Amino acid sequence: MSDTQNADVLLRPERPGWLKAMAASIPLLILALIFLLFRLATGSRGSEGLGLLAFPALIILLAVPAVWAAIYLTRRTRTMRLTLDAGELRLTTWNGKGWRIPRAEVTHAHYLDVVVPMNSKPTSWVVLTRTGGDAHVLWQSDWPDTGLARIWKQIGCATSRDTVAMREVLARHPSLGLPWWHRHPILGGLAGAVLFIGYVLLVVMPFALLTS
Repeated sequence: MSDTQNADVLLRPERPGWLKAMAASIPLLILALIFLLFRLATGSRGSEGLGLLAFPALIILLAVPAVWAAIYLTRRTRTMRLTLDAGELRLTTWNGKGWRIPRAEVTHAHYLDVVVPMNSKPTSWVVLTRTGGDAHVLWQSDWPDTGLARIWKQIGCATSRDTVAMREVLARHPSLGLPWWHRHPILGGLAGAVLFIGYVLLVVMPFALLTS
C-alpha cells in the first residue's frame, strides 16, 4: 500500500445549506431588517412606535435565533470533524459526540436518498455498514464529496447509491444511531412547529402589538 493510501484524512464540514441561502440573500435580509426597524421605530396606523427603543427591541426580537445560530456555527467549525487514520474512521459532531469504527471493519458506504415523511424532497445520507452488521450514518450535505470519495478509496470499501423510504432504512439497520426526531419525523416536525409558535406568541406578537 502506498504512502498516499496510508495518509491520514481530515475533513471539515461544509457550510450548512441554510447558511448558504442566507449568504446569497444578504441584500434582501438587510432591506428586511431596515424595514422592520423602521416599523418598530415609527409604528403604523396611528401608533407612535418605539422610537429609539426600536434598536434594543429588534435585538431582543432576533436574540433567540441569532444566539442559537452563533453557538451552532461556532461549535460546528471548531469541533465537527470526520477523520481517517491508520487505525479507524472517526466522526465528531458539533456537540462533541459521534462514533468511531476500525477502518478494517468498514464494508460498504451506501449513498441513500431517503424519502422522509413531510419532506418535499429526499434527504441525502451515507450509511456505513461494518463487520458484524452494525451501521452508522453521515449526512452527505455536511461533507465535501471529493473528501468522502477519498476516504472510501483509502479504506477500499464498496459504494452504492439508492433511493429508499425512511421506514426501509430503519428496517435494514435497526441499530442505526439517529436522533429521535429523525426516527419520528412527524413528531419532530410537530415539536418544531410548537417551538416556532411559542416563539411567535411570546416574542414576536408583543412587538407586533406595540406597532399595530
